[in-house]
Amino acid sequence: MSVEPSAVGGRRYSRLGKYEVVVHLASGGMGAVYKAVDTDLGREVALKILSPDLANKPALLERFQREARHIAQLRHPNIVKIYEFGETHGTYFLALEFVNGIDLYEHITRKGQLYLDESLFLLTQAAHALDHLHQQRMVHRDIKPSNFLLTQENGQLLVKLTDLGLARVVDDAAFRVTRDGSTVGTIDYMAPEQARDSGLADIRSDIYSLGCTWYHMLAGRPPFGDGGLAERLYKHLNVEPPDIRQYNPQVSPGSVSVLRRMLAKKPAERYQTPALLLNDLGRADGPPAVALPKTAPSLTREQPAKTRGFPRPSGAAPGRETPHEVKRTAADTCQLPSASPEQRQAAAGQFERAKEVIASGNFEYGIHLLLSCCKLDPANVSYRRVLRKIGRARPGKEGKLPALLRTSATKAKLKAAKASHEYLKVLEIGEELLLRDPWESRTQMAMAEAAEALGLADLAVWILKHAWQPDSPDLGLGRALARLYEKNGQYGEAIGLWEWVRQHDPSDIEASRKSRDLAATDTIARGQYEEEAARRQDRESE
Repeated sequence: MSVEPSAVGGRRYSRLGKYEVVVHLASGGMGAVYKAVDTDLGREVALKILSPDLANKPALLERFQREARHIAQLRHPNIVKIYEFGETHGTYFLALEFVNGIDLYEHITRKGQLYLDESLFLLTQAAHALDHLHQQRMVHRDIKPSNFLLTQENGQLLVKLTDLGLARVVDDAAFRVTRDGSTVGTIDYMAPEQARDSGLADIRSDIYSLGCTWYHMLAGRPPFGDGGLAERLYKHLNVEPPDIRQYNPQVSPGSVSVLRRMLAKKPAERYQTPALLLNDLGRADGPPAVALPKTAPSLTREQPAKTRGFPRPSGAAPGRETPHEVKRTAADTCQLPSASPEQRQAAAGQFERAKEVIASGNFEYGIHLLLSCCKLDPANVSYRRVLRKIGRARPGKEGKLPALLRTSATKAKLKAAKASHEYLKVLEIGEELLLRDPWESRTQMAMAEAAEALGLADLAVWILKHAWQPDSPDLGLGRALARLYEKNGQYGEAIGLWEWVRQHDPSDIEASRKSRDLAATDTIARGQYEEEAARRQDRESE
């Protein structure tokens, strides 16, 4: 294990056993979480490392181990998976599924409030996660927005429950680490009985906390977010939360009824199981409990209300304009069927964050965010342009890039994706390879072919245009770019490139023929355009 000094726990990890650390993601009371790569399997993981200072405390070490045992029992698409619990030279860690996205708390913070339909979509998935916990006789005891991670999978939004460090198995004393009468959890989302004694918490307590989370989604604030600790605890115990419609008038009566039942002070008056909650959600105002919409909601920021067909909720943060750097023109983007407006807005939000962290000198995290932007909005070249600049300005910085970028494994992945016609994967993996070798022509040719197969002709042209260097001629790239120009009807550019190819390779018969034929085609096309323009002018003058 190798370490470097850091403000987090006094150290920063660059390698832990077989895991090579890419970037620090977050810190908490128990330690830190890093994005890392399992160098044996070539798999990205979230590496959760217990602070060395806490590893010497038996209760906290048991809590860390207990989290591993709990997650290992769970198999559900809405719950983060565990790969390994281990210890290396006295350092304890969990290798968890890496979720490429943000947490729900950050999502709400950026948007101000969520629309009812989006909140129901997220809530339904969260309730499915709780239902699986309940089937395993587990209670989470720390349900809150920051413990739900949001990511994209197959073009749809996916919710992942995480952090089972406070979870316990019902009626199993072996899992009881906290003392009777103690309180664990997060105050803003804590059920009344859990506030009195954490040992009293059961699945109905998690349902109350999920109700507080839903309230936060709709109102932009938890039900009792004001005041000190004692005041907020008192309100959870004795005060009814303000009517959600004071903050968000768009919430329907059916949803208000479900929310009130989730937030009932007495556990007996709440939904007794997540399955019962799911039944009511399936009959309420949104999509059926197991249905996923064809277009996933945004990961970060709201689409402007005028495109949604209904007014913005009262108090919601106004939609911000897309940053200047990502405003799309015909030259910069083309329509990708699987990239929804919400995904493009999400990418724009991550792009803003990427610029901020890069400006602060954290290139690794900035690269991570930019790669995520490319996955969310593959057709937008603004993100790829910044990645190219970083790659070309930082040659030889291999020690700070993932291990996969320093081996042939990534090229093998690219070849496999190309062979199986996974064109979006080719674009994603290609960007990673170009960070290591920005001028590698074979990778860029593969990416251009993938973009063309996806119908992204403008992107294919952009990729080859930025790969082609007249001073270091690559005839293969030149021919490919000339053919793309021709397909796009850019005959002048195509003619120029075929002439360039012919000059460097006089024996190229195709180049000579194309130069001649395209010149005639260009003349005809230009004449037709001028005739149509004249007819249009005549009609307007009439």
